[in-house]
Order: sequence, then structure tokens, then C-alpha cells
Amino acid sequence: MNADSELVPLLVVQGALRAIDFYVQALGADVLACYQHGVERHVSHADLVVAGSMFSVTEELRVWNSDAPPSLGGSPVVMQLRVDDAAAVVEAMCNDGAAVVYPLQEALGERMARVRDPFGHLWILKQRVEELPVAEVQRRRDELFARFAGEAKRTAAASPAALLETTVSLEALQGQPQASREVAGLSAEKPRLGPVYLVVGPVGAGKTTYALGLARAHQAVRLDLDQWMATLFRQDRPESDVLQWYRERAARSREQIWHIARSIAEVGSGVVLELGLLQRRQREQFYARVARSGFDLKIYAVEAAREVRRQRVRERNRTRGATFSMVVPSEIFELASDSWEPLEPSECEAYSVRIVRTDDS
Repeated sequence: MNADSELVPLLVVQGALRAIDFYVQALGADVLACYQHGVERHVSHADLVVAGSMFSVTEELRVWNSDAPPSLGGSPVVMQLRVDDAAAVVEAMCNDGAAVVYPLQEALGERMARVRDPFGHLWILKQRVEELPVAEVQRRRDELFARFAGEAKRTAAASPAALLETTVSLEALQGQPQASREVAGLSAEKPRLGPVYLVVGPVGAGKTTYALGLARAHQAVRLDLDQWMATLFRQDRPESDVLQWYRERAARSREQIWHIARSIAEVGSGVVLELGLLQRRQREQFYARVARSGFDLKIYAVEAAREVRRQRVRERNRTRGATFSMVVPSEIFELASDSWEPLEPSECEAYSVRIVRTDDS
């Protein structure tokens, strides 16, 4: 290799423009070049530089085997970034949607934390607090592994949970999960994560019927915001100011539904979610949340003409059949229909999306 040779990491993401914005805002990256294609101007390649080192970003394109972490159930690669103030960078990343995997700790002359960005990529943030020769780092590593190995032996018989906690602490300090698993004697196999199926669409489109079939087909657990709202709050529904009343309770219900959904997916089971999410902004926030958790996301947009949906809702209010949860007054139907933002082409290209028309159902 000659003097012009260089090794440049390329991060594959779902939503490259959003990812570039994140790296600029959270890490202070500079954009050297950004190449876009198609009518929607999707990012095919972008070069960024942070802390004097270059890395690139590209949109996921699975047909080329360019898979983003959510499509793979996580990332096997960790980006390491040395900074002047690790705590400040961790805070900046988390403020923009990242999640701490291992908290900030000091070891081997460095202050370190491991963070997963909103697009599923892992970063170790390092701040040097002490200059050490290689021999001293090796000596401290030996001490560290010996100490954790001793703690693992003392806790293994009494508490498997304590053993796991010891192993996680070692991974956090070293950034070497394989080595820590060997010390503790645990399996290196990563638990399989369950897929998340998100069903969206305007009121009356047939989302519940479709979600029920999806749950049966994939033997997945279905969680429906309307069911939660009806069960928990229907008796408390006021005569006026219904919209504000609904929004506050729907937001709280979505949070709890997500906590349950995440627990289900973490043990390998699929989950089908109906969460409303009429607007793209809401959906993008949810997509980022799923990406941070490392789950495979599949989106189903169920749609039908407005008049078809209007007649369905009237009939559902009258008959109160199997998919009925609560009465939808005509003014609420019209307001919700006006609020619905169909999935845009860029949204469909960035994620695994299937559009389902139910006009003739």
C-alpha cells in the first residue's frame, strides 16, 4: 500500500440523512461530501470527519448486502472515539437519541462508556486520564481479569444473577465481551431478538383485522392502543375537550405498551403493534426507538378510501362487533382522517414497508 492508502469505516443505516444530522449534532462531525440519488434524493454515500478521522455513511440496501444493524439484530463492530470529555459526548449523544449500553467508568488510565446510537451502531467513547506505558497497561489488565475471575468464582454458586452482573461489568470496562465470557465461563451466543411488526393507517382502514391475522401468521403477541384506551379510560371519558384528554392518555399508554413489547421481543418472540402513529414525526421517533433496541422492524400500512372508511366506522359504531373498542364520533373520525400522513416514498425505501389496500374488503 502507498501513502494514499487509508482504512475508512462505512456505516450502513436506515435513514442516512437523519444519521448524518445525528453525527453532526452529537459528535461535532463535519460533512466532507454527500452524494444523493433518485427523485427522493436518498443518500448513496456521505463522507464525514470527526476528531480528525474520516468515516462514511450509506443508506441500507439489502439487495447489495448492505444491512443496517436493525436488520441484523445488532452490530458486531464497535467504533472507538477518543475525546477530551467523555461525559459531555455521552450526554450529547443521549440527548439526540442514543442509549448508554455501559455507563461511564475509569480503568486502565482511561474514562470509557459504550453507547448505541439511534441507528444501532455501537461507540466506545474514551478519554485519557493517565499516560501509561504498554507494560503497565498489561499489568493492570492482568490484575483486572484476575479480580473479576475471583469474584465470578465466589458468586457463581450462590447467585447466577450476580455472576452475570460481574461479567457485564468486565465487558463494560474492557470493551472485550469475548474475553469476559471466557473468564466467567458463560456462553458467547447472543440471544435471538424477536421481530417487531408495526401496523399503521387511518381510522377505519382495517388495521385491527389485519393485525389479528398478522399475529396468527407469525405466532406473535398483539398489543393494541385502542384496547388499552378502552379498558383503562373509557369510563372516564369527558363530554368535552376529548382530544386533549385522549392525547395525554394515549402517550402514557404507548410508553407502557413499548416497555412490554420490548420485553417480549428481547426473549425472541414477535410482537404486533397498533399504536396510532398517524404522523410521520411520530413514526420516525418510534423507528429510532426500535433501532436503539436492535429489533428487526417490519411496517404494514393499511389504507382505504376515506368514504369507505367513514361507512365502516359508522357500521362498527352501530353493530359493535369483534373489532369494536370504543365509539368514534363523526367529528373525531374526520379529525383523525385529516391528521393521517400516508407513508412517503422515502419512508418506504428506508424501511421494510408493505402497503395494504382494503377498499374492497
